[in-house]
Amino acid sequence: MIAAALRTSGARTIGLALSAAALGACAQTGDFGRLSPNVINDALLPAAGAVAARGRGEPVSGYRLTDDEIELRNLAWGVVMPPLPEQALERTLVELARTRVLPVHRVRVAKESYVRTLIATPYRSSGARYARLQADIDADISRIEPFFASAARVAVGDRARDRAAARVPELRPDERANVDARIDENGLLIAWVRLSFDERVVTYRYALDRLVLETPDPAAVSVEASLSILERVLASLRPIGKPRGVFKG
Repeated sequence: MIAAALRTSGARTIGLALSAAALGACAQTGDFGRLSPNVINDALLPAAGAVAARGRGEPVSGYRLTDDEIELRNLAWGVVMPPLPEQALERTLVELARTRVLPVHRVRVAKESYVRTLIATPYRSSGARYARLQADIDADISRIEPFFASAARVAVGDRARDRAAARVPELRPDERANVDARIDENGLLIAWVRLSFDERVVTYRYALDRLVLETPDPAAVSVEASLSILERVLASLRPIGKPRGVFKG
């Protein structure tokens, strides 16, 4: 997967980014469960990712991000990133996808990864694993409203951007391209997060079943209840826009 990405245009830049990522700094969690700011996450990987994404024919806009678009990206990180810090390899690969060094459809986290890591982590009691699973499900429930409220605001801005592009006299081709690319970038990010939420449900369901097989515990009842809430809330969501880009689910 990584070798294939290095064969794309801008391979030297991407190679430098991957070497930096190997130091283990690219998927660290900061305050409020968001990405920890550092030069790798904020400068090196995004620059390499823009080169790689253009080489793959993906939309890349040169426009600055709005406040709503920045918030959308901050909120997305907690959903697309594997929830356990011990999922180090998976978190690194997802960070490379988030910064577009690797294409999203090439970095999919297997449902087995979460529970395998959960069981391997040396908790003092089996009940602690259920508690961690419960906490991760509840955290995702709390992420739904803020993310999709932000996505709705971004969608409103994108519609305004599109209307303005139709009205501006003598709109240059590069301006039109930047408008279209930003709208597509936003749509593709929203689609990725929605897919990630759905994949989390599958992952949590698989993890709960595996925990019950290995270490049955009364805590499974409350975990099941939270998981059902997560499923119902996600099922009630309406689509926000339709991505026009090259995202592959």
